[in-house]
Amino acid sequence: MIPKLDMIQNQLKVAFIQNNIMLNEYETQSQLNTKLWDGDQLHSKLRVGFIKIAKAFYKFLGIDTSIVDVLLIGSNANYNWTEHSDIDLHVLINYLDVNDNYHVVNELMHAKKSIWNQNYPLAYKGMHIELYAQDAQQELHSTVGVYSVMQGKWLKKPSSKMVSVDDAAIKQKAQPYEYEIDQLDPTDTNIERRVDDLKQRLKHLRQIGLQSEGEYSVENMAYKYLRNKGYLERLKELEKSITMNSLQLENAGNELDEVAKCFVRHISGETLMRGDDWVNIIKKTQARVDPRGQWQHPGHCTVIPTNNGAITMKRVAYDVLGIDETGHYIMMKPEQEYQYPGKVIFEIPNTAQWQTVIIQILNEIRNGSKYTK
Repeated sequence: MIPKLDMIQNQLKVAFIQNNIMLNEYETQSQLNTKLWDGDQLHSKLRVGFIKIAKAFYKFLGIDTSIVDVLLIGSNANYNWTEHSDIDLHVLINYLDVNDNYHVVNELMHAKKSIWNQNYPLAYKGMHIELYAQDAQQELHSTVGVYSVMQGKWLKKPSSKMVSVDDAAIKQKAQPYEYEIDQLDPTDTNIERRVDDLKQRLKHLRQIGLQSEGEYSVENMAYKYLRNKGYLERLKELEKSITMNSLQLENAGNELDEVAKCFVRHISGETLMRGDDWVNIIKKTQARVDPRGQWQHPGHCTVIPTNNGAITMKRVAYDVLGIDETGHYIMMKPEQEYQYPGKVIFEIPNTAQWQTVIIQILNEIRNGSKYTK
């Protein structure tokens, strides 16, 4: 039957999209958003206002390089807008004029964007104004409309017939959220507010997409991209951890004291832990056994099975005490790489919940353990 055939075709379309294959084309609005445009010309007052905002953002960046251009891109520079679409302003600068380490500058610009948008939540007629410092050498995907606010002209005009969006557009939309979730620190006193803010913005992102092109919108596919990469699950786990910590009447002191004693004996070589010992430790700490460790379970104790004892602390925002099956231990720092002689590493995050345990272990090891015989 035809409906069944349509359902199968729709399922195949979703499968293609979820595997990062070029997205299909969408039907669009018959005109640009009249709140911003008069025909295909940006309202003159808005152009002045956008330049003023862009200059304030540039000053906030605190960098010593000139603005190359200010671009208006995204749905509001195309025919696939809705009344809730964001206004995406990209301030173009040359990253390598800021520093010869491109990666460092890229990280800095993402951090600045995050702080700016949290501190200055600007909007115009219900549309959020999102700012980002983009490298002038970065090529935008070929299908989007690009308007130069500084020059007052289109660099690439959009089509009112249809618009194609590829996976580069999805990743570009998702990247700022990836960065912000990677930077969440469970020890931050404002962590609950930051998590709630991210959840609300992600909800808004998806709603915008579903109201514009529906399931296949860039915004909705960016949401699915983040979900498929485990970012939404990490946010959920972090929120759960925050709630559990706030509801605990006591920190299971006796059990955690026993955990610390076991690790001290293990590290000192007095009594290396074996199979049943590790099982008990995992139960008492509710540790998660997962090769993705803190990435997947931020703020929780984790057990990481490895092939060669290599551990990365990339995108982990806090210190972590790592202990392998040989008794080797390292207080690991964010953004560093570590090598253990053993192949299974137990991780204790240096967060509010586990800080006392870590201090107890390290003090006993440094001062000579009272737990060893």
